[in-house]
Amino acid sequence: MQVFLAGTNVQCVIPLADRSGAPLNAQSVRYRIVDQANAELQPLTPLDDFVAGAADVQITVPASLNALGATPTEHTIPTREGRIVELYLTLSDGNETSQTFIYAIEPVDVLVTGLNSFQSYAQAQITAIDIPNTPAWDCATDEDRYAAMIEARWHLCKLSYYLLNCNLNFGQDSLNFVPEGVYQSKYVATDSLFMFDGNLELLNADQFNALPERFKGALRKAQVAEADAILSQDVVASKREQGITSDAVGTTRQTFRSTKPLDMPCSKRAMSYLSYFLTNSKRLART
Repeated sequence: MQVFLAGTNVQCVIPLADRSGAPLNAQSVRYRIVDQANAELQPLTPLDDFVAGAADVQITVPASLNALGATPTEHTIPTREGRIVELYLTLSDGNETSQTFIYAIEPVDVLVTGLNSFQSYAQAQITAIDIPNTPAWDCATDEDRYAAMIEARWHLCKLSYYLLNCNLNFGQDSLNFVPEGVYQSKYVATDSLFMFDGNLELLNADQFNALPERFKGALRKAQVAEADAILSQDVVASKREQGITSDAVGTTRQTFRSTKPLDMPCSKRAMSYLSYFLTNSKRLART
């Protein structure tokens, strides 16, 4: 799928062919434009400049129809949207058929800190400098890195966190000292401890940016490490997840431990950066 910058004109060149690739002899064309939710952006319109028998159709979708509908407020994320150009063709034999052309639009900055990522793309590239041995990340395209970073954030949000206690309880001689002081939000415990439910999805962008830099730094490293794990192919891990305990190719044999490995939402390396902030405890409640 082609991806274009949001808020710009998009020139669509659509070949006229059936599903087997055979050319269609169209005599007239009408079209309409909808978004990914099938909301109509432009009603059915005749293509007046179409030349009968042409091999393709050229339609310019104006910038006004390529504007992103979302704005970065609270938990709303202005990421990619889709546009679908629907063609309705009248053929030389009088029959009618339809075709669709789909493309995506995106903002200049796909990764929005505190909304769909823990850092911008530029920051992620700087973070990666301090993380050795990330071959999949190093070889990936920008588009693949965007997708991996967004996916990595979802993986990391599945973990349960507890944050550092504020410096009202611990002085600078404590490992739990937080120079930023008390974090005030509706998710903070009533006893003023620097704690919340552990679900990073509950925080909006402003609340996320107010978190301690030490914690955000760990999240940035963990996100890049997890993105590298997502982009890589771990053959052994895949075989173990499928239940394979022994693998033989010719005279080469591999035997894996029969017990199933612990199923975690993200890689060990990513979790190692966050180990100081993670909790595996479960809470019981009566309702």
